[in-house]
Amino acid sequence: VIDSEDLIKTNLIDCERILIGFISLLGLNTSSLELKNIIEYDSHQFIEDSTWWDQSNIAESILTMSIPSRSSNFTYSNDFYYLHGDRSFAQYLYENRQCYNEGIFAQMQSETITNRTSTDEPNRCLSKSFDCAFSDLYSFNDREQLYQQSNQKPLKCAFNIPSVFDKVRNRYSRNHTCQTIIFTCITNCYDPLPEVQGVILPSFCFVALLDTRTMNTYKKLYSMDFNFKWDFIDLGVDATPFSVAAKSTETLKIVGQRMFPLAKWIIWMDGKGHINDISSLLKQARAPVIGASHPDPTRTSASEVEPTISHIRGRETAFSQRLNNSIMDIKLQEKEYQRDGFYSRSDKLQLKMYDIAIFLYRNGHPCIFRFLCGWHNEVNYFSYRGQLSVYYPAVRLNLTDYLHFLPKQFYHTVGHRSVC
Repeated sequence: VIDSEDLIKTNLIDCERILIGFISLLGLNTSSLELKNIIEYDSHQFIEDSTWWDQSNIAESILTMSIPSRSSNFTYSNDFYYLHGDRSFAQYLYENRQCYNEGIFAQMQSETITNRTSTDEPNRCLSKSFDCAFSDLYSFNDREQLYQQSNQKPLKCAFNIPSVFDKVRNRYSRNHTCQTIIFTCITNCYDPLPEVQGVILPSFCFVALLDTRTMNTYKKLYSMDFNFKWDFIDLGVDATPFSVAAKSTETLKIVGQRMFPLAKWIIWMDGKGHINDISSLLKQARAPVIGASHPDPTRTSASEVEPTISHIRGRETAFSQRLNNSIMDIKLQEKEYQRDGFYSRSDKLQLKMYDIAIFLYRNGHPCIFRFLCGWHNEVNYFSYRGQLSVYYPAVRLNLTDYLHFLPKQFYHTVGHRSVC
């Protein structure tokens, strides 16, 4: 007899060892490719930090009203007790169990069916074949699977085909020292690196996903900075396999949990972001998702549409097919959101817009994994502009109480500035 909690360990190596032993007891062949893939890509789901919502001692804390008080020093230990947003911890615990039961195991590359074709009319995958394959989303029905109750299918959440982005996951998937990941993706020299001020703890790691041109420019630009801390990952000369170059940035900011599965906090920043005193910020966090406020306090999901179209018109060549496709996607998304009542529900909830130049989320929380997968699927299925859809999965999944704003003293943003 094996108690299920005996399978839970604090580190990945111990998790893998005991899982392999357990699978062997069941008489299964642990050397089969399928089981090797499961061990490689799913073992992190059994580490202690990823299973807090299902541990008996946590339930006992609620029953005995003995929830620990928050430490005066920054620590990753037991911070889930304080990240319940605008609901009670007991409610948050219950909902994470529900989110897990409804499915959080992401689809693996080996599970993806090859040679799939779109069933939508018109076939929108013709113009973005990589986009569809990367997420295995080929139809509106594929997208809707996330929102079906008790969905037992693996979630569609990126990395469903081999790609240049596997470089990141391969480098960091077993890294347990980087407990807070600060990462960015910048191509075509669009910005300098984001700035981080304050104490940098040993558990903080900085990762920059760059095309070759931008990386070479940065090496010269920051060559005399002896405190330089960024790990450059070269995505190659053409780091934009998506149909629109900016989609690499918009997609990758949302799938940090797939690239850095052992990290505890994942912080996305684009080049216009400046963040201060991360340890104090995380010590004060009261929700598992935190983002910067939009500079226009009146902006909503519905009113964001026209400024987004204007912005795209300013960046793309007039009357180009890519511009036409981008606007068509935005209009299709807007029509769908109007039809299913998303805008009206957002207004009723008084949801003010984020500036997703800075966006933080806590790893190992099943409901947040589902939210991020849903957001990623919106970016892949509709418009690549993540600003338009950031709230959509949170509203559909009833998770908006867990999305908070960054306190103003911890960040500011500046304009974009090309560096070459």
